[in-house]
Order: sequence, then structure tokens, then C-alpha cells
Amino acid sequence: MAIRLSGMTSGLDTDSIVKAMVSSYTTRKEKYQKAQTKLEWTQDAWKSLNTKVYSLYSNISNLRFSTAYNLKKTSVSDTTKATVKAGSGAPSGTQSLKIKQMAKAGYMTGAEIKADSEKTTLAQLGYTGGDAKLEVKMGDETKSITLSASSTMNDVVKELRNAGLDANYDSSYKRFYISSKKTGVANDFTITGSNIDGASALYSLGIAYGGEKTTTGTYSSNPYDEYAALHGVSDDETRAKIEAAVTNYNNLTTDAAKMNAQSKNLMNAVNYGYSYVTLQGIYKNLDEKNAGYSDKLKLLEKLGSSRDGAVISKNGDSYDTYTKTTLTDTAGHTLYKYIDSDNNSHYIAAVNDTDKHTTSYYDVTESPRTVYTDADGKELEAAHIDHSDDMTTLTVGNKTYKKDEADGKYYLQKEDGTADKTDSITVSQKTEYTIAADAVNKTGIESASVAYDTIIKSMDEKTKSSYDEALASVQAFENSKDEVLGSDDKYSVASLTKAIQNAYAGNGKEAVEQLLAGNGNETDGFVNKANALEEAAEANTKKAADSNIVKELASKQKDSSEYTQALNDLLDRVNTAYTLQNKALFNSQVKKVAGQDSEIELNGVKYTGDSNSYSINGLTIEALAETGDSAISITTSTDTQGVYDKVKDFLTEYNNIINEMTKLYNADSAGSYEPLTDDEKDQMSDKEIEKWETKIKDSLLRRDSTLGSVMTAMQTAMMSSVEIGGKKYSLSSFGISTLGFLNAAENEQNAYHIDGDEDDANTSGKTDKLMAAINDDPDTVMQFMQQLSTNLYSAIGDKMKSTDLSSAFTIYNDKQMKTEYTNYTKTIKEWEKKISDREDYYYNKFTQMESAMTKLNSTQSSISSYFS
Repeated sequence: MAIRLSGMTSGLDTDSIVKAMVSSYTTRKEKYQKAQTKLEWTQDAWKSLNTKVYSLYSNISNLRFSTAYNLKKTSVSDTTKATVKAGSGAPSGTQSLKIKQMAKAGYMTGAEIKADSEKTTLAQLGYTGGDAKLEVKMGDETKSITLSASSTMNDVVKELRNAGLDANYDSSYKRFYISSKKTGVANDFTITGSNIDGASALYSLGIAYGGEKTTTGTYSSNPYDEYAALHGVSDDETRAKIEAAVTNYNNLTTDAAKMNAQSKNLMNAVNYGYSYVTLQGIYKNLDEKNAGYSDKLKLLEKLGSSRDGAVISKNGDSYDTYTKTTLTDTAGHTLYKYIDSDNNSHYIAAVNDTDKHTTSYYDVTESPRTVYTDADGKELEAAHIDHSDDMTTLTVGNKTYKKDEADGKYYLQKEDGTADKTDSITVSQKTEYTIAADAVNKTGIESASVAYDTIIKSMDEKTKSSYDEALASVQAFENSKDEVLGSDDKYSVASLTKAIQNAYAGNGKEAVEQLLAGNGNETDGFVNKANALEEAAEANTKKAADSNIVKELASKQKDSSEYTQALNDLLDRVNTAYTLQNKALFNSQVKKVAGQDSEIELNGVKYTGDSNSYSINGLTIEALAETGDSAISITTSTDTQGVYDKVKDFLTEYNNIINEMTKLYNADSAGSYEPLTDDEKDQMSDKEIEKWETKIKDSLLRRDSTLGSVMTAMQTAMMSSVEIGGKKYSLSSFGISTLGFLNAAENEQNAYHIDGDEDDANTSGKTDKLMAAINDDPDTVMQFMQQLSTNLYSAIGDKMKSTDLSSAFTIYNDKQMKTEYTNYTKTIKEWEKKISDREDYYYNKFTQMESAMTKLNSTQSSISSYFS
């Protein structure tokens, strides 16, 4: 930058002069700055509008599906007994509900003890033992607690809470109150001593529970009895009892798993049986119209997705299928492979005639050839094995290779007799395929996919639908794998498949139905057998649960160190329990309410659970109180008001956006208004600046072609008609229309109003055709709204597709605007550089002038001094 001397000698206002001289450059720069500012405001306007359009697009996505309108409302005859909410899948009508039993959490009220405060210790209660070891068991989970004589009541509460219980000590009533955090039998709890000191500590705390005291002085639910029952006269006998219990547990769980698998297979076989019968009927009808079609179709079905790369060949009365391979014959023709009933492979070569656009197929012969491959995998043209050395050497040209028996390769022999591992030859057998000399073009070969499509197209729509459904069911069952059962086990997939197919072969449809449904006898038929097996499996599972104390041991591999350690741990626990069974003291005043599952009956079917909440067939039921043998009614119907509100909410959102678009499109022109420069802003008040800029911002999208295109697409979608049941419907069919240019408020002529809408002053006095239609024919309204939403969704989606100028889900050319903004920034910097360079040029000239004038003044002063 040049040194700038501002009129020190000349007295000129150099800065103002230079500024005036470069003003044309400054004006150009400000022009681009204003254009960039206007572009930035336009980007902001589009971003704001795009956010709202995308929100509408997202919201109407769900409106394309019936679930959005399939709204239900429900009422309960006695709301003190239950509350019910209906989902979209809940059936309309009245259902019967009985609440037989409420779920309860396990709850214990301790006996009164002499602890005056939460800080009272166990020692102060008379406990004199050492480490008191306790166990808190909830379901399958067991947690250990250790207390001591110095443990306070607060410590006990803290440990019980850490173990997963709700616990509190009330010093006013001098009792512990303990409960499960969740309801249900599985969430119930027991607190027992793991040693004598633990049992003693529980007694001192007033929470040693053994059930009700009997007339003989014993307790009805001694918590140590379960483990003590495994105790023998010696440790060896105890181990034997434990291992017998493990065997019994494993047998019960194994049998339960097997019976559950059999039950599942039987139920799946019912669907398979009926689908198999349907499929055979379709095959029969096909053969009646075109002999041999069924065999051909069955063969093509087995190919599945590989049909596209296969051909089918007529072979007498049957067909052979050849699948495309990656092999070629010696001439490079693609090979197709067929595997016969003896698992032998046969090949044909496909020879294409490009001029005639035809393909001929020829049988090929297979011939083995010895191949010699070097270390790079390249096949050698000349190589032979030297028989003179027991076939262990190979000669190639003048090189000799010796066989390495370890890997079978031949390695180059060095002069010193060692092997060069970098130079090797692999000898292998290669099968080559050649079209037989006497081969003739095989006739009757056609594309498997074309053959399949031809048969399928011969079916009418109803038959095609039945065929697709039946085939999917049959293939799913036949291809399913038994993970628990063996193929020869009773009710395995293989045995059930064979039984159904044999029944059909014997006496057709009637035999299969007899097999599936039975004779009406409770033990006959697949469904009854499945139910019986399921009940037996449930009984076994309950029996196994009764011996859950060996569950952990049973999960370990017998004879492993983990099994031995677990067995010894259980042995110690059994011995301790046996001791505590007779020595532990119980508090007779302690009361325990057992955890309880809930039980309800809906339409006569029993359901149980560990909570009071149920979700059944679209209904969410919250049981509040037992009804006994009396039933309460649940009435479910279409929520017509909900459907109405869904339509109204959609129109409200649409109206808000289309009104804003209309306002932006019809905005007044800003005329000659342009963004202000900093100098111009300095001459105006903040209010004047705001008013000026608002005038420009409001007009940015005026008559914008992109905005107009989006508006037109949305309006066209909303005006479209939908055909339902042969009749065409539009929004006006349901009393929904615009007010028109003459009656609508400014910029609201494209908004829709619902006749009879009490919130709309324009149409509240008209007949409510929409609600009437929802009440009379809700399905038609729902179908119409689905299609209308789909039309609008597609229209907006098309406008939001990604292009070279715009990003995905964007209705304006954001990429283009971003590029333009960047270009403005670059141009402005270029003009700033031009201004700076020009200023430097002028300031340099003025500096030279000032220097010259200074020298002139100095000279004049010198001359004057001679005359003074």
C-alpha cells in the first residue's frame, strides 16, 4: 500500500478527492453486495417455506395408509373395574370381560421389634452372632447380603433395596415393611439365611418368615424345606439326590421342548395340509386343460430364483432341467448342467447364432487332461514326468523339478540338490468339455422362466392368487428345519409332510381333512393333538420350575470343573438348609402376602399375566378391580369424530401452507427498493431501516416460477378425483371446497373449508356432509383420503427430487443459489481489490505532488533568505 499523505502541503482534502475518483468502482462493488444480500434473504425465505412443505410431506406420509383413519373408540360398562383403549386393529362390537383375579406384588409386614430408631443396631436387638449371611431370591435371580452386629436398621433397609426390593423401617410401629417392585408370581420374593447367623439375624429383625404356625408348633412354609429335601445321611447320598434332581429337571425340560416343537409342527401342518390340497387341485385343473402342465410346473417351482438361468427339456413323458454354469467347453460355449436321479451330472453346450438370433444345444463329452501349472498359475505347454526316478521328477525343457511329498508340488532342483521354493510346478487333472462329434441339436429346449410364465399366465386371477398363497405355505413348511426333533421323530416336519401326502394319495381332499380335523374325538385331529401336547409341555415346565434349585447346575457340562464347583456349592447350601430347617426361628407375627398373577376372561377365553395390563387383539385393558363371576361389557366402534378431526387437521395444515405460498406469490412489488449500504443506513432510523428491508423481503418470491410450479402441483393433486367402487369422488363430494376468488379473504382463495365446521365462520351454517359420510360409509371416506393423500404426497415428492440444481427434499434450487452466493463473494473481493489498487494509484500521485510542493516551498524559502 502506498504512503498516503493527505494534503499536508497543498491543503487539499485528498481522501474526499480519491473517494470521488474511485466512486464508480465502489458503486459496482455495492451493486454486487446488494445482490448478494438479496440472494441471502431469498435463501432464507425459501428455507423457511421448504421446512413447512417438508413437514406437510412427512405428515401426509402416514395418511396414505388405512391405519391412519382406522380409528376406534371404546367404552366400558363399569369404569371402576377396568379401563380400555382401542387401537386401529380392534374389532367393532361388544365384548365380554371378567376380571377373575388382580395381580399383586409380594408384600411382607415384619413383626414388632425393639428398635427405637433407624440407627438401632442388631447388637442392640440382642443379636450376638458374627457375619450374618442372607439371600434375597426373586424369580430366578438370587442376591446375597451380609450383615453384622453393628449393622443398623438403615443399613438393613439399604441392603434390601440394593437387592431389588422396596424396603422401609417404621420406627413408630417398630416394623419392617418390604415388598416386590413388580407384581406377579415371578416377581415374588423370599428372604432366607445362608447360615445360622443369617437365620438368627432375620429373627432379630422380625422378618424371619416360615408361613403360618401350625397346631404342632411347626410352620407351614418353612423356606429351607426345598433345599433340605435333597439332604441325605451322608454327603455322597446328598450328591446322589442332587444329581437325580438334575436328571429329572433335564428330562422335564427336554420333554417340554420336544412337546412344544411337536405342537408347533402340528399347528403349522394344519395350514400346510389345506394349502397342499389346494395346490393339488390347481395342478389337476392345469392337466385337464394342458396335459403334463403340472409335472412341468412342479419342476419349475423347484428351480425358484434360478429359473432365469436355466432351460427345460422334454424327455419322453417327463422333463429335465439344465441350470446355467460358469463352465465352458473348449470352444468357449456356456455349459448347462443336469443332475439325474443317480446324482450323475450331464452337460449341454449353448451355441449362439448371432445372425439368426437363435441358440442351439448340444451334448458334450468330458475328457480328463493332466495340467502343469507354474508358480504364477500359468499353464505350461510342454512338461512331462520322468518315469526313470519312480515318477518323482518332472522335466520341463532343460529344468528338472522334484516332487515334495508334503504338498505334492514339484520344486526346481538346484545344483547343490536343494529345492528352489520360488520355482514350482503343480500337477493336476483338468476336465475338458467338447461337443460330441456326432452331437445333434437337442430339440424341445425352452427357457425355464418363459415356460414358467406361460403356465402362470394360463391361470385366471383368482386361481393365480390361490396358487401363490398355497405354494408359499407348502414350500415354507416343506423347507422348514426341525431344531429339536429328529426327522424320524413323531410329528417331525418330515413325518407330517409324508402323512399328509400319503393321505391325499389314498383318498384325496377328504382324507387330508379327516387327518387334520379328526373324528370329533378330543384326542383326534392335528389341532387337538397340538393343544394336548402344549398342555403337557406346560405341565412339565411347571414341574421343572418346582425344582429350579438345580437349574443352574443343570446348565453346566457334567464332569467339567464348573459343574463340580456348582455341585459342591449346592451341597453346602443343602447341608445348611437342613440344619436351618430345624434350628431356624420364625417370627409368628410376621405376615406375608404372596405375589399373584392377574387373570381375566375376554369372551370366555382365559388370559393370565404378571401385571394388570393386557394388550389383546387391538385392545389395551387395564384391570382395576375383580368382577367375580359377573361380566362387564366393552363396546368398540369407529371413532367418527377422530376420523373427522384427522381430515380437518390435514386440511388446516394444507391451508396454512397454501395461503402462505399464495401471499408470497401475490406480494406487492418492491419497485426500486434495494438493500441498504452501511452509509445509507447511517442516515436512517432503525424503524425506517426495518420498514425498508421488510418491503424487499416480502416481495422476494413474487411471481416466482418455481413457487408457482409447486403451488400448481399441490392444487392439482387436491382437485383430483378418485374412483371407488366404480364411482368418482372429489373433496366436494364430502362438502369440502374453496370459497372462490370473490368470497375468500385476500390470498386465501386456494384454501379448503368443510361445510358445517363449527370453527369456520364461513361454512358453519351449512350441512355437514363430511361427518354424515363418515357415519354412513366410513370406508369410502377413508379410501378417498388415502388416495388423495397419496396424490398430494407424490406431487410434493416429485418437486422435492434431487437435481443438479437442488438437493433432495428441497423444492427450490438451493445448490444453484449456494453457487451464486459463492460467486458473489468472489466478485466482491475482486472489486475490493480493484478499489484498493486504484486508491493506492491516486494516493501515490497525490503523495508525489505533495513532495514536489514541499521541495518547491523549501527552494522558495532559500531564495527568499538571500533577499532578507
